[in-house]
Amino acid sequence: MKARAWLVAAAPVVLVPLVLLACSKARDVAARGSSDTQSLSASPPAADCGHAVCADHFFVDAPPATCAPGAPCTVALKLVATGDFHVNDEYPYRFKADDAPGLTFLGTDPGGKSTFSKTAGDWQKTDAKSGAMTLKFTTDAPGDKAIAGTLKLSVCSAQACLLEQRQVTANVTTK
Repeated sequence: MKARAWLVAAAPVVLVPLVLLACSKARDVAARGSSDTQSLSASPPAADCGHAVCADHFFVDAPPATCAPGAPCTVALKLVATGDFHVNDEYPYRFKADDAPGLTFLGTDPGGKSTFSKTAGDWQKTDAKSGAMTLKFTTDAPGDKAIAGTLKLSVCSAQACLLEQRQVTANVTTK
């Protein structure tokens, strides 16, 4: 019984330094970044790099579209992996558009008309390092509009697969 009481009394003395050490290590890894961990990120894009989204191992292009009022129109969000990274064939790519006045989304995903996904056939791999998510919609009147939303994507290297969520905006002009 004395041994058990000693263990209970000694536990805080032993555990507190271990917890502090673990927290310190976690802060160090977070500050440095780690190439062998998965990340789920909703961070803003890096400084203006000429793409809709810029990151260390990929970028996303969202070329502007020109549409006629009421006619079906598309925008293709192109993902390009860089360096040793490639697009993740196993990932369920998905784009969820934010509500946008003057736009009617034509998605066929079970998540709703404003959801576009690999399972709905909206994602197409182009080659090992790139693919595109095609967004389908109509506009109601002439003018400039923006399609904004969250793109869920994944790129992999031999060491790690990164899971990302990034805000993407594509401009649409209706004439």
